[in-house]
Amino acid sequence: MLLFQGRGAPAILRLRPRAIGSSRPMGQGLSCVGPSREVGFFHAAQSDDADAVGSTLRWDPTVLDWTTVYDHLSALHIAAANGRLEVLSMLLDRVVHPDLLNRHRQTPLMLAAMHGKIAYVQKLL
Repeated sequence: MLLFQGRGAPAILRLRPRAIGSSRPMGQGLSCVGPSREVGFFHAAQSDDADAVGSTLRWDPTVLDWTTVYDHLSALHIAAANGRLEVLSMLLDRVVHPDLLNRHRQTPLMLAAMHGKIAYVQKLL
């Protein structure tokens, strides 16, 4: 499964397996489905949509345990690198373990420092 960022909201692309002995994939090959709850939540954290992040957290608090498929980024990683301080603060108020590691063994604090987000670094300390 791949995360694809196109125009507007991101979509999930699923690769279907090939039939044995065939050069063509089974089914239609590459299918695109609409944005899932996970993608919508991560997009809201990235784009500083505090209302969407807050309503998702109230609806399903387990979203704090979700990570992206490939890089294993949590919403806290995404907000620290891309978002705004309001979403980061909202997530920090609810996160039990803010020192989560992504695929590259980076914490949200490290990503905030790498992206020059000084206010985020201070908040994460």
